[in-house]
Amino acid sequence: MEMLIGPLVERNGGYSYDTFTLAGGLRSSFRYLRLDAARYDQRALIAEANRDPHCTIRLCETQTEFERLVEAAHVEETTVQVPSCD
Repeated sequence: MEMLIGPLVERNGGYSYDTFTLAGGLRSSFRYLRLDAARYDQRALIAEANRDPHCTIRLCETQTEFERLVEAAHVEETTVQVPSCD
């Protein structure tokens, strides 16, 4: 199962990122007031997901890349069923 992790973005007066898995769908992280706190949370999520041997992490550099991969995953979802990272 692939987990997509979006870049850190500024929104609603704070910093957050989005994640996507086929099983869990699109999720937004908690909104952090400090960039370093959001980055720490993102890295902790990556470390936790790396412990799951069935999960592949893909960290996107841009929001456009993240959105494109989410769209592609939705198309792929209709043809392939895969185990969950969640």
